[in-house]
Amino acid sequence: MRKNRKISTFVFLLLLNLGLAQATPSTTYWTVCTTDIQANGVLHVGVDNYFTVFNRRGHGSSLPPDAGLTYGLFNWRDLAAEGGIDYLGGTDDPIFFNGKIGMAEDKLFSKAPAWNVGIYNIGTRTTSQGRTNQNIVDIMFSKVLPDWIGGNLCIGAFSGSRAMGKNRQGWMVGFVRGFCKEKDCEGKDYHKWVLAADYASGKNTIGGGGAGMYYYFTPDISLLTGPVFFNDAKFNGQWKWTIQLDINISLNQPKVVQSKAHM
Repeated sequence: MRKNRKISTFVFLLLLNLGLAQATPSTTYWTVCTTDIQANGVLHVGVDNYFTVFNRRGHGSSLPPDAGLTYGLFNWRDLAAEGGIDYLGGTDDPIFFNGKIGMAEDKLFSKAPAWNVGIYNIGTRTTSQGRTNQNIVDIMFSKVLPDWIGGNLCIGAFSGSRAMGKNRQGWMVGFVRGFCKEKDCEGKDYHKWVLAADYASGKNTIGGGGAGMYYYFTPDISLLTGPVFFNDAKFNGQWKWTIQLDINISLNQPKVVQSKAHM
């Protein structure tokens, strides 16, 4: 494919009066600390909501709802790439872009970790009245853990612009583990329940993390819920509860190249 040269990986995120919502490429829970990449020809549709619970009258808040599309751009040899666009509802500058490129485990060399590099949280406002161009570049590595532990562990590092806050560089960690193996009507293996947890360092727009559970209705439709905590309340407010709906739609019946530990 000559289009392979178009590895334009863009991302998105935004600062608002109410706080900031994650508009990202493939994620673990709150952060992008995963080496999962959408398979070639697979469109991911996601809707994420974050809101306070058990709050006193007048102290409730929520982050803008995020409706996003992420698409598997190509598979070339052992490389895979994805790109996406998100719309953050109720904001003045709602459009953000994202993308990344990487390789599955054992592909770079024998027993090599899976890896990817990407850029995200690239918004469209760069004026002094407000900035959404956080331009966060990240690199991630992950390995499937031994059977006696199970799941997949990912670690990574990031660096962004001053629009994301004082701490512009930091690290991330993420973990997923599936439970209750099932087969769909076509014989495809997946887990009905998946534990997911992650964390990003620093007092900035992405600093924080949490843990929650996915429930997979099918291998391609899931619902995630759980709490998210932030390192600095001035960016995203107090801790919030998240509900996230994820749907994968295969547009050309591609071959899966990046296996997910929890699928």
